[in-house]
Amino acid sequence: MDYKNLEMLTWLVTQFRRAGKTGITYNELTHRLFLETSTEGLLPKRSFHNYLRELRERFGVKIECEKNLEYENRKKKLMDTNRRYRYRLVDEPKGGNAPWTMPFLWSLETAAAMKYLRDSDENSRYVHIDCAPTGSEHVPVLLDAIRQHRCVDLRYRDPAVPFPVHYDAFEPRGLVMKNFIWYLLGYTKVHVEKIWPVYRLKDIKTTDIQFQPDNRFSPKKFWNKYNKRLGMETLE
Repeated sequence: MDYKNLEMLTWLVTQFRRAGKTGITYNELTHRLFLETSTEGLLPKRSFHNYLRELRERFGVKIECEKNLEYENRKKKLMDTNRRYRYRLVDEPKGGNAPWTMPFLWSLETAAAMKYLRDSDENSRYVHIDCAPTGSEHVPVLLDAIRQHRCVDLRYRDPAVPFPVHYDAFEPRGLVMKNFIWYLLGYTKVHVEKIWPVYRLKDIKTTDIQFQPDNRFSPKKFWNKYNKRLGMETLE
């Protein structure tokens, strides 16, 4: 997934969240896109539906679509051809077994907002940002591998070692973002637990080797068990 595609997905999720329970139509979305980016033709209807499909199938984001009639001032129904489809985001319930893709997308929204603030000369007069989520460019590849239960080959840049260390057939199990840093959780091929800052990873390649999924896996429990053993900070 390239950056432009990821940027559009996060923009759409932001608009759905802003619209709330009332939802938003395709025409309203294209109008907002025109106002916010000062460009036209960036969201063809076919591309829009492809983005919706990707949000549903790749990230597990639930989006409802409702077909409503528009009304005139006196509540008179318009012709059936003037029906408008309203799209709304369905938040997943919070709980131990709830999907964790929504926090993933929210963090991408934050990254997109910070990129906008950083890249704007006008905003730089009023805003200073001293941090940003690091390693975000690798997260889509890793998330795909996690969801498909596929091993990855990678190189890890250990600050204590002068050269990157190669790991093949690494089992990526989960991701954690803490203090604006993405971390990868998983096991080496000899089943050694590892937690690595994603920004230290290089040459990440998804393989055809599949690992056995663990339905009881929890990123939070994995993180706390690993760091408690090392006497490091755990997640609340």
